[in-house]
Amino acid sequence: MKIKEMEKLTKHCDLYFEQTEHTVLHPIAENELHIDVLLYSPNEKYPFWKLVTMGASDYKMPAVQNTVGLYNEYMMFVAPDVDLTNKDVLKWYYNKLLLCATFAYYNKTHITYAHSFEWENKDPNDEMIGAFIEFPQIIETPDVLHCKLGLLKTVACLQVVLLNKQELNMLMEIGPQAFSCLLYPEDGSYPHFLSEQHRSEKF
Repeated sequence: MKIKEMEKLTKHCDLYFEQTEHTVLHPIAENELHIDVLLYSPNEKYPFWKLVTMGASDYKMPAVQNTVGLYNEYMMFVAPDVDLTNKDVLKWYYNKLLLCATFAYYNKTHITYAHSFEWENKDPNDEMIGAFIEFPQIIETPDVLHCKLGLLKTVACLQVVLLNKQELNMLMEIGPQAFSCLLYPEDGSYPHFLSEQHRSEKF
């Protein structure tokens, strides 16, 4: 990702998260697709951790109908009481976000809103085996969804919601639109938008 593009994406996140302090996490191992992650701590407006990829949009996805864009970056939201200052805890969330952010690239496919996928974990105790791609509806304005990086490049900023086996089965049973309504209820009740390592009553 070019430096000017990084600056524009960072300013975009600063604006819509209403905070300017963040940490840039660099990949431990260099892959074909270089992806950094912006880490924002909980703030008054949005009292949860925000992780945002920066570099996934270097991959231009194959064109399809009914999409929000050909370039994606991905956000993940984590509860404020999760200690992301702990390197081991942060590494788990970071790796899961990168797994989702590189899925389109490694499978040469298109990922957009309401898509989902699953994977096999090496650790049998790792509960989260899949993800659902959402709009980041918890952010006050829908303008957060698109970030213009250049004349011919606009990035879709999509939310990753990690799922366990039971939730993946529910998604397959009721379909993506109904599942999205469960994550962000239209009746104004508390949304279930947080990604977790171990499922809790917060979700």
